[in-house]
Amino acid sequence: MTHAGAADVRETSLVFPGDTEMARRCRAFDWSASPLGPVEQWPVALRIAVRTALECPFPINLWCGPDLTLVYNDGYRHVLGSKHPQALGHPGADVWAEIWPQIGPMFDRIRQGGPPEYSEDARFLMWRANGPPDEAWFTFSLSAVRDENGVIVAFLNIATETTRRIRAERESVAARAAAERAEHRLREVFAQAPAFLAVLRGPDHVFEFVNDAYRQVVGYRDIVGKPVIEAMPEVRAQGFIDLLDRVYQTGQPFIGRAVPVSLARTPGAALEEVYVDFVYQPLTDQDGKTIGIVAHGSDVTEAVRARREIERLLSESERARTVAEESNARYQFLANTIPVQVWTARPDGTLDFVSDRTASYFGTSAEQIIGDQWLSVLHPDDLARTRERWAHSLETGEPYEMEFRLWSAVHQAYRWHLARATPQRDDRGAIIHWFGTNTDIEDRKRNEAELQRLTVEATEANRAKSDFLAAMSHELRTPLNAIGGYAQLMEMGVRGPVTDQQRVDLLKIQRSKDHLDTLVSDVLNFAKIGSGRIDLRIETVDVGQMVGSVLEMVAPQSTFKQLHLEPFAAPPGLAVLADADKMRQILLNLLANALKFTPAGGTISIAAQPADQHVSLSVTDTGIGVAPDQLERIFEPFVQSKKALQPADQGVGLGLAISRQLARAMHGDLTVQSKPGQGSTFTLILPRSRADQSTA
Repeated sequence: MTHAGAADVRETSLVFPGDTEMARRCRAFDWSASPLGPVEQWPVALRIAVRTALECPFPINLWCGPDLTLVYNDGYRHVLGSKHPQALGHPGADVWAEIWPQIGPMFDRIRQGGPPEYSEDARFLMWRANGPPDEAWFTFSLSAVRDENGVIVAFLNIATETTRRIRAERESVAARAAAERAEHRLREVFAQAPAFLAVLRGPDHVFEFVNDAYRQVVGYRDIVGKPVIEAMPEVRAQGFIDLLDRVYQTGQPFIGRAVPVSLARTPGAALEEVYVDFVYQPLTDQDGKTIGIVAHGSDVTEAVRARREIERLLSESERARTVAEESNARYQFLANTIPVQVWTARPDGTLDFVSDRTASYFGTSAEQIIGDQWLSVLHPDDLARTRERWAHSLETGEPYEMEFRLWSAVHQAYRWHLARATPQRDDRGAIIHWFGTNTDIEDRKRNEAELQRLTVEATEANRAKSDFLAAMSHELRTPLNAIGGYAQLMEMGVRGPVTDQQRVDLLKIQRSKDHLDTLVSDVLNFAKIGSGRIDLRIETVDVGQMVGSVLEMVAPQSTFKQLHLEPFAAPPGLAVLADADKMRQILLNLLANALKFTPAGGTISIAAQPADQHVSLSVTDTGIGVAPDQLERIFEPFVQSKKALQPADQGVGLGLAISRQLARAMHGDLTVQSKPGQGSTFTLILPRSRADQSTA
């Protein structure tokens, strides 16, 4: 071997050091036949870049010279796939022809003065194996390598394939909805920083070259030509100067993963903690002596934070899963404990859970009830309307309530049930579940049917009683009229002269007949009301005129009994809506009671109190009053809480019962207030006439 030949071999070994596959291939490659020419003629910057790339564990490819000839390290072999090893020393546009339209413009932009290119998870369609092209994703940077004159001698391409991660993320998204939310949050906080590169010279680690990514990491300081300790004094106490000294002295590279470092990212700013993946790679001369260090790596702050966020989310997810499992266990325990049938359904209405009690009731397993199989235990006659009502609730979201018959395995018969279900909604109001129960109401149904039968029988019996009383009242009236007529004929002397004593007796007969006639009339009226045959003719009734006429009718009796009847004054035009005859009957009955139970010297008065919707007419006396425990009983038929002051005034206890029923039939009421020994006040309440209200 000649001296020149030995020098060439030594130069080749310096540019392509090491025993890696690509170092051996590069040394064996005939570069003189390539567009780059002999290695010894390569620019220093290119040789440094090639040496650095071959010694770096990250996938690095150098696009060298005008033809962008490829020189790559071992890590980049996996990127090339089946294109390796033929790609070595060949123009990149030929090697990567299928993606050249996608990446070619990047080189043009950098040549025209543009910034370095960087992309995360970029998608490519590449031929890297036998068969059709396949999708691949990469996070990569592309930056110019310049000589001492600033001329571009190569392009540094650092690439990390993320295909597996991208595909794993896609599979994870498809497999788990919870992971999708975690990934969404991860994407919000995760952004991988560009790779950085710096060349340090000498034992003082003076910055000789830094790329834009490195400048960004350190806050765009003016650091070229300065030692690290001067350019970045904050890193001394963090141990990085010691690491650089060790690599420089031992010649052993240092690889750091997610190492924290506090940096002033902008001039004058406070220190900011970032995390970096980096390599301190010793740079040696041709004698193997360390002359500098290449610092290369990436800012992985966001990745570290994202990883911590993932860990937090996974921890939260695990806690949420545990809580959900415990909640579901408690729900199933309660569902199996409460004495009703419990079930849940999906938004489409198909059952997805029934309690053990429910399945046991039907004499089958839960698996044979869920879905739409519960329809098999529904009575055929109830199937159509039950489906229609359930479909309506599913469509509108209205709570579900339905009565139908279900088969009972214990009773071996269909039994009535009341079904209720309520929807559960999410934050947007969408239904996500239905919660329902079935309650056995067979006994209630039977009781209702029995009650209805008894009610019908009671109504018929009451009507028969009323019909009987009405018939008897009519039958009694005929002989009473005859008694009254003959008494009048005898009093007129038709049968001969009448003595004074006989006239007194005839008067007693006539009074007894009138009293009995009144009793018969009360029984007849009560019978009509009881049978529902009361006829009302509602009209506008002037209160002043009505009360005045009634007072005129009872005035002789009040005088006879030595009672003071106070005059009545009503607001002009005050009117009510009532049946005039029935209103008069009620007032006369109330005044008659006052006359019966008020001793001589007492007072009877009527007062009117108008309101917005009704008028109250109060009849007040200073009579013997009513005991508190009798205030409601006096309105019951055939009940008298006290005896009249005169035996002749004693009735059968129907007057107040009839009066209250008549008042309520006219949409009013009749009430009482009383104290024993102080008197009573009966209040008739009737609707106020609209004509009266408009006039007022």
